[in-house]
Order: sequence, then structure tokens, then C-alpha cells
Amino acid sequence: MKSLNSVIDHTILKPIATQEEIEKICREALEYEFRGVCVNPIWVSLVYNLLKGTEIKIVSVCDFPLGSSWTEIRKKEAEMAIDNGANEVDIVMNLGKFKSGRNDEALSDLKEIVETVHPNGALKVIIEAPLLSDDEIKRASSLVEEAGADIIKTGTGTRGAVNLHQIDVIKKACNLPIKASGGIKDKETALSLIKSGASIIGSSSGVKIVS
Repeated sequence: MKSLNSVIDHTILKPIATQEEIEKICREALEYEFRGVCVNPIWVSLVYNLLKGTEIKIVSVCDFPLGSSWTEIRKKEAEMAIDNGANEVDIVMNLGKFKSGRNDEALSDLKEIVETVHPNGALKVIIEAPLLSDDEIKRASSLVEEAGADIIKTGTGTRGAVNLHQIDVIKKACNLPIKASGGIKDKETALSLIKSGASIIGSSSGVKIVS
């Protein structure tokens, strides 16, 4: 199994995050050799300049945390993240359309984002599992895979914590790598999620987890 630090996306997405705090998590990512650093779009270029030449992935969120903007806006935000140095984009699925039964529109939206991010980056799609039933998690997972996304992500962390059951449902519904995110604050939780099937851990408590 990979070492725990190597699967953690060290994350800071709070709206009041300062440049000093962004610089701090980049230093921590270098010190602890985390998988990636995940930040809001305005900080991507700063993180790129701090981490270029390293193996640490630069991750940006898109249409976060609601996933409810127009496809063209979502595409432009994803494109700008990649252009500013992001290796990966974590976008929230359009859950309003999905829960309205407008799956074709939700799928078409994601396919356009995939085309925008590829081939210069990877796309993770956030399904916000805490807001979905098991059946909805299954259907959302299949839709994300059909769209051609690279990784499926459990949640934004703003609507509840990830749990082992959600990972199990997603794992049975699709073959994509899973990024677990939301309420992961200690080593035991992180390890249990990985054992259950998660490939990546998204957390703002990366240092605490590995320490």
C-alpha cells in the first residue's frame, strides 16, 4: 500500500484563506510530501510558482461548492485553472438537474468539462454523496464514469462527512478511482477509507493525519 502522505490532497478552501496560509500549506506539502495541494482558483498561479518542478499535484476546485452555474461558465473556470498551472480540477456535478431527472443534461455538461480539461489535466467530479440516497449515488457514479471523468470525489465537505458506506456504494457502481473528502481529521479515519476503497484523501488536516 502507498504511504499515507502520498495519497493526501492537502486542502485549504475556506473563503477567508490568506496568501500567507496558502504559502504555509505549500511548505507543508513539500515537507510531508503530500500528493497534492487543493486551493480555490485565485490561488492556482501562486501555488504553481511555489511547487513547479516538484511531483506535488496542483488541484483547483470549479463551480465550488454548489455546482449550479452555466456550462459555459464552468468550462471557462476549468480552462483558466489549467491555464494557470493546475494539474487537476475538482468540479461539482450539477445536482439540481440530476435530482430533477435531467440526466442527459447533467451528463452533457460533464462531457464538455472533460473535453475542456483533457488532455492537459485530469478531472475529478464531486457527487456530494451526503445529499444523495444509495440509488442516487449509484446513478451519479455511473454518470460520472460515462462522462469520461478521471476520478470520482465523494463530496465538498460542506454538506457532511464522508463515510465507509458511501465509498462502498460508489466502488460497486463504477470503476473510477475514488477521492474521499469531508470530515477526515485523523489517521484512523483516513486509513479506514483507504481500506474501504478510496485512492485519494482530501483533507485540511493533512499534517495532523500524518503526524
